[in-house]
Amino acid sequence: MSKTGQTDQDSAAAKRTYWGERIAEWERSGQTQKAFCAERNLVFATFKWWFGQGKRAAAMTATPFLPIAMHAGSVVEVELRSRTRIRFEGEAALQAVALLTARVK
Repeated sequence: MSKTGQTDQDSAAAKRTYWGERIAEWERSGQTQKAFCAERNLVFATFKWWFGQGKRAAAMTATPFLPIAMHAGSVVEVELRSRTRIRFEGEAALQAVALLTARVK
């Protein structure tokens, strides 16, 4: 990876860390978000954006996969955003689920 790419990643990680720390401070402060930002000269809209990012990330990690039992007679149907449906039956369903879960991990 180029130095620029690594620098960009480092910068993004530093921003996540910085705003994560500010959000943690706000949670301990007992203040409204607006008052907290005003007192510390933080841009309120930026604070709200990072707060929303944290909530979305927490929601994604907080939703566990449900265990499913599959057998050779199973049917799996996947619907894409485009409304295209793909249907797998039998052994193909088992293989499709194995491949999909491996990609998600």
